[in-house]
Amino acid sequence: MSTFVLSDWHCGDPRLDILGRPFSNTKQMVEVLIRNHNYLVKKDDTVIVAGDVCYEKAPEFLKYVNEFNGNKILIRGNHDRVFSDDDFLKYFQKIIPEGEGINLTVGDLKCFVTHYPTRGKEDRFNITGHCHHAWKYQLNMFNCGVDVNHFYPVNSDKLPFHFKAICEFYDEDVWCAYKDINKKYLGIRGKKGSYFQK
Repeated sequence: MSTFVLSDWHCGDPRLDILGRPFSNTKQMVEVLIRNHNYLVKKDDTVIVAGDVCYEKAPEFLKYVNEFNGNKILIRGNHDRVFSDDDFLKYFQKIIPEGEGINLTVGDLKCFVTHYPTRGKEDRFNITGHCHHAWKYQLNMFNCGVDVNHFYPVNSDKLPFHFKAICEFYDEDVWCAYKDINKKYLGIRGKKGSYFQK
């Protein structure tokens, strides 16, 4: 049995242009997500969904979760707020509250899986979602979202590969966000993460 991680299915989300997804319509998107998922994931595998199962305004798409293989664990994201735990427990074995996460160890690599990158842990390699195709790698993070993983889940066995790529192969052109040409705009462009502010 294998463990897979993914985030941001956004089933039923009609904003395909904003998401940058190459689908004709929401039904086609869900069909491709299910097909890709089930190509890799077997019935007895574990699947950690790091948030945003369905678009919050399309609750009728929740029923499609049943068609994705695996024993599923949900770490709630912002689009999951409209659904109760009872709604989700029809499809998921366990529900992790929004803003929290779960530890995952793959070989010697200690990871933390959560929806929001700002909720990661400094002492673990963070597996996150929420940011769609804005980035795939940070110095201590991997985006497991379907948008940057060809609309497939990620086998946790591949996480050490991604970690090694970050540590040993990517150069300063990948990490240019930390150079002065970008760093000086921190706090000037963009906005603060607002999901947990009062």
